[in-house]
Amino acid sequence: MLGGTAFALYPNLLTSSTDPSSSLTIHNSAAQAYGLSVGLSWWIVGMVLVSGYFIYVYRSFRGKVALPTEDAGY
Repeated sequence: MLGGTAFALYPNLLTSSTDPSSSLTIHNSAAQAYGLSVGLSWWIVGMVLVSGYFIYVYRSFRGKVALPTEDAGY
């Protein structure tokens, strides 16, 4: 439903009820190319760090879990 609404309002993101020229469109609310490229660069660096941490944690906890014996307990 959200996709259908966005498709129906396509050039407008948020329509103005008072003045149609004051509506937010995809053209006047888009981010600058520099900001998008910096964001993409940091996102790639962050995903590499997250992937490395996930691999480290997965490898450090791999293996079988030893079940406690009858005499070991609280």
